[in-house]
Formats: sequence, structure tokens, C-alpha cells
Amino acid sequence: MFIYVIVLTQITEQTIMDHLKLIALKDFPLVKPSDNLSLLIAESLQLNRIEIENGDVIVVAQKIISKSENRYKNIKDIVPTKKAIDLGKELQRDPGFIQIILDESSKIISTDKNIILVEHKLGLININAGIDRSNIDQKDDIVLLLPENPSKSAKKLQLDIEKLINRSISIIITDSMTRPYRSGVTNFALASSNIQSLIDLKGEQDIYGNTLKSTEIAIADELSAAAGLLMGQGNDAQPVVIIKGFNRDNYSKNDAINLIVKEEDDLYR
Repeated sequence: MFIYVIVLTQITEQTIMDHLKLIALKDFPLVKPSDNLSLLIAESLQLNRIEIENGDVIVVAQKIISKSENRYKNIKDIVPTKKAIDLGKELQRDPGFIQIILDESSKIISTDKNIILVEHKLGLININAGIDRSNIDQKDDIVLLLPENPSKSAKKLQLDIEKLINRSISIIITDSMTRPYRSGVTNFALASSNIQSLIDLKGEQDIYGNTLKSTEIAIADELSAAAGLLMGQGNDAQPVVIIKGFNRDNYSKNDAINLIVKEEDDLYR
């Protein structure tokens, strides 16, 4: 299955994109710790008969990155601190689970409405420090953490896949998140490699010739959200999506991890 996304953004002095092609890799295998993820993706491309071209973007769900890097924790193995025990009693939650959240966080922002909102060690603002229990085997009381260094993971995956397929590609690692004042979750770019994740249009002109003064576009987040339509959030089992037709070569490349806004500049805190 593939979908087309019409891109309406007009960019001065460059070929205007008028379509993108998104293709999910079907029948992608369940990923286990220490699996060679780049090899699994390369093999899946062959099985799906998809030819990668220079400039294609490969969007990869964070979950399979974390699984391959063995970012599992067994709650039964955790010795909670007094802080975790007290917070667990207050929220009626497992203190071992609370301890893992504390270990993965820089600070707790709020526990209102029985939701633990934190600043993750990576700088993200998320619920439960991004710790996940969905789409993993629950025979044991285990949870899955975010990659320890998603930027490093994205770069390694990009270089390893390029060696296997002899093409220049971009990588986006994506996760889902809630948003202030909006219902539901949407995919966003956790980290990326070899792509223009944020482009700055200041100084360019709009369709009326007005000079743009403060317009930045979170390209990696937009591509992640589009890929999320195919990845799904349930049993879709399509954690890798190929995007063809993306081109913003006249802008510099940057890592999506740097889209995180510092607290002093954040409009919501």
C-alpha cells in the first residue's frame, strides 16, 4: 500500500514539490535484541521489490530501534527509591515502574490527573518518559525505553544501509506524542540523519511578495506524521516507511533532535 501526499508549500528559486510517494514495508519481521536492523531493512526492501533511489527517506519507528538495542527493563528487577515508593502510593502505580520513569527523566513536570508528565533526559516533554508497554511481549512485566542516543542510532542506520544498498539515503526515527491543547497522538521526529529536519524561510517571499520574518518549518515532523498514517498505532506492523520525492537540497541538513525547544524559549511552559 502507498499513499500520495500533496505538498502545498512554495519555496523560492527551487523546484516545487507537488507530490510525495510513501510506501510501507509489508511483512516486516518482529525485531529482537541484537538484530541487525539495517540488514533487516535491506532484506525487506528486496522482498517488497522496492528500489531505493538517491535522496529517498527511510522513516523508522522508534520501537524497533529500541528493541534492536535491547532497551527493555523488567519492572520486577527494579529496586524503587523512597521517592518512587511515595509517588507510587500517591498515584496508585507500581513503584518499580515509577522508578524507571524517574531514572529516564531530568525532572517531573506534573502528576496532575494521575498522568506523569516529565522532561526526558533527551530534552523531550512526554508522558511516562516515553516508556512503552504496547506492541511488546507481556509474558514478563517488561517495558521498553527510548533509544539511549537516537541521533547516534539514526546516523549508524543511515551509514549501514547506504553500504548495503549503495545509495545515499536519509533516516528519520519517529515516535508518537501528545500535544498541548490537542486530542490524540501524532508521529514526530525523535532524531534524524542526512536530512533537512528544520528549514528557515526567513528572508524569503510568500506568494504576494512579502518577506517572511519568522517562519520555520519542522520538515522532519511533517514527514514523520505522514509516515504515521501507514505505520499506525496498533497491530498494523508496518514500522518502516519509504518516502520518495522529498527534496529540500538548497537548505542545510540538521538533526531532528535539535527541534527540542529550551525551557526558557518554550511557549507552553
